[in-house]
Amino acid sequence: MMITRRRFLQAAAATLTVSSSFGYMHYLEPGWLELTHHRFAFFEEKAAPFKILFLADLHYSRFVPLTLISDAINLGVAQKPDLILLGGDYVLFDMPLNFSAFADVLSPLAECAPTFACYGNHDRPVGTVKNRLIGEALKSAGITVLFNESTLITTQKQQFELVGTGDLWAGQCKPPPASEANLPRLVLAHNPDSKEVMRNEKWDLMLCGHTHGGQLRIPLVGEPFAPIEDKRYIAGLNAFGERQIYTTRGVGSLYGLRLNCRPEVTIMELV
Repeated sequence: MMITRRRFLQAAAATLTVSSSFGYMHYLEPGWLELTHHRFAFFEEKAAPFKILFLADLHYSRFVPLTLISDAINLGVAQKPDLILLGGDYVLFDMPLNFSAFADVLSPLAECAPTFACYGNHDRPVGTVKNRLIGEALKSAGITVLFNESTLITTQKQQFELVGTGDLWAGQCKPPPASEANLPRLVLAHNPDSKEVMRNEKWDLMLCGHTHGGQLRIPLVGEPFAPIEDKRYIAGLNAFGERQIYTTRGVGSLYGLRLNCRPEVTIMELV
């Protein structure tokens, strides 16, 4: 069958477009880190802003090298945060992993500021060999994991309660009751759908990951692959009644693909 020059050029153009799009999704955007800044009215009395570095979904794997994770950490640490929080999903077991090197990459965090973490769905269930390896790497890097636990954070003039939950999908999201001191309460939970478990609990701000911001934001379609039930909380700062939920787009990705959804390093200032 004869192929006209026009049809050949059309086919070539279509092939080039698809190849260019995949190249961008796989080789450019997944490593194009974005530093975002947000402010949240958290304290009742006037105080100097309290700066938090928030990272989630590192996903160390064959698709997310330690160099990218290190770049994200260095970008965040350069902002001189007062507190660092990690929102779960630290590795993917799709190849033999160097946990010692991973801990070394994480170590600048705790050297910069007190660092706390919660577990995500790829880190579960707690108590397994996989979870133990991740926990040991975090501990070696000086990072404290909060598993349905709380701790008191003291700023120059204020105090607040930090809560880290277990993973929702593992059925382990069981936060402790609020303290009797009636302090502002910040929750670190991997999945924004955790809000339903905590609907009747006291808290003011929840920091989440899990969604990767949808990872693939398709024009005219949206984020069809976002793994949450309530799509209002795919990314960014969104109200939940009088409370707020911030969902980061995360650092890593699954299969090394991102579209219109750059990896994110988040700075949250509590004021």
